[in-house]
Amino acid sequence: MDTIFFIWTVFWLVRIAVEDVRSLTIPDRYTIAILAAAPFLSSTPLGARLFAAVIPAVLIPLMGMGDVKLYSALGFCLGFRPLLCIACGSMLTGGIYAGVLLLLKKVKKKDRIPFGPFIACSAILVLAADYFASTSAMWAISLSMLAV
Repeated sequence: MDTIFFIWTVFWLVRIAVEDVRSLTIPDRYTIAILAAAPFLSSTPLGARLFAAVIPAVLIPLMGMGDVKLYSALGFCLGFRPLLCIACGSMLTGGIYAGVLLLLKKVKKKDRIPFGPFIACSAILVLAADYFASTSAMWAISLSMLAV
């Protein structure tokens, strides 16, 4: 993964989180901006990435379409396994947050809670783990070549 595409994707994920908190919507143009980096973020075969992009359709009755489209874009960009990590992380943290708000009586069951920030934070963590793992491996290889 190139640094420029890592920064590009993180930038748009932060914009998505801020916009979702502000207006409870995720603009399509932000999701499309993330899709622009798809060819550069993953070496997963195209068929597997298309499969990972279709999987989030099962979430349509459970959450907003902006969230589903963001999951689909991330699935297409990264593949199934990273999408699964992002989904688990975001649903766990978002569920805990919603549970705490319900317990504190800050929201009611029918109130809408922005979920985009949880998806974005989980995606940034998954992207960062992949980016820094590959970068540190390259540094280790470079340093070992110098030692010889």
